[in-house]
Amino acid sequence: MSTSQQSSSSTDVISNILKQGSERGLLYIPAGFVIGGLASIVLARGGAGGARKAITMFGTGVGTGMAWTRCSIDIEEAVKGMK
Repeated sequence: MSTSQQSSSSTDVISNILKQGSERGLLYIPAGFVIGGLASIVLARGGAGGARKAITMFGTGVGTGMAWTRCSIDIEEAVKGMK
């Protein structure tokens, strides 16, 4: 395989991984928001001091982190496979 073909295919692989990562993010981030919101209702019954907001944002952050980490792992595996 020539260098230009390898470069093109590796670009396609990374592009596909990033596309899958963004699609995964569109699922994980709202799921984290919903789960965090439900947890905040249970854990912060009074809702005083912004505890509900903090718990909900924590859930959103967890969803974002899960999507980012999975995408990062997929990219690392793809790069190892190209060597």
